Amino acid sequence: VLGARDGTGPDDHHFLRSFRDEGRAEGRAQGRAEGRIEGLAAGRAEGLAESRALLVRQMLVSRNIAVSEGFPADVPGFAEAPEDTVVRTALTCDSERDFRARISRSRGGIG
Repeated sequence: VLGARDGTGPDDHHFLRSFRDEGRAEGRAQGRAEGRIEGLAAGRAEGLAESRALLVRQMLVSRNIAVSEGFPADVPGFAEAPEDTVVRTALTCDSERDFRARISRSRGGIG
């Protein structure tokens, strides 16, 4: 009421203004930190997926098994398959087709 009568608002009081500025600064800092963490987590997950795909690809190529251009990233269920299943499959399959079939079956819990 007094502020309305005198034509002043919350920003005219130095304590309120400083508290609001401090709150805004904290909010911006928190937003940047959360964005950075989410970005790092996404980048890390993407890097791990790429490394995993490259490892499997190299394992098959080293075993003289021909692989297609998008292999294994284009294999349904590859990203979700457990590490041990992927490695065991890469070590025991006899072709890209066999690898695809085994990973596909592992999605249904057959492994």
